[in-house]
Amino acid sequence: MRYANKLMEQRIELQPHCSLTPATALLFFAVTCAFSLCFTLIFVWQGFWPVLIFWALEMLLLGAALRANMRRRRYTQTLLITEARVSLVTRSRRGEAKQEFARHWAKVKLRSPRIRLYPSRLMIESQGRAYEVGSFLTEEERCTLARRLRQLVGGMNESPPLESSDTLGDPLR
Repeated sequence: MRYANKLMEQRIELQPHCSLTPATALLFFAVTCAFSLCFTLIFVWQGFWPVLIFWALEMLLLGAALRANMRRRRYTQTLLITEARVSLVTRSRRGEAKQEFARHWAKVKLRSPRIRLYPSRLMIESQGRAYEVGSFLTEEERCTLARRLRQLVGGMNESPPLESSDTLGDPLR
């Protein structure tokens, strides 16, 4: 999460943590394929040729999982909070979507999960509309962001003053 402060606006950039770059993902996939193929070929030479089919399926699934992870790294959300508006811009492989709320009527809610082991949901609600923020964050990050947004947005019918630049980068102030 990155925080920025210009005059009377607060910007919060959210993106999932993706530790693999495309180059390292390709390297990991190639090394895993080569290493596991060595053991697979030992079994094939002993006459257990169906093992090769299962190896191919396993590598196909690993490749699909790595591809999904690489797509996920393009997903970002930007929250811009000004004196009058709360804007949420979501960018993904499908394009860009923007939602705007009047700050005075916006409300930040951290909804408990319906099923015990599921994550909570951080929502911004206003005038019958609700949008989820930071679905890819960990529970701790989501709770920290909820506290920060409550300070910036306030509750329904209240608009607290935006902070000065002395709190830049501190999500808990």
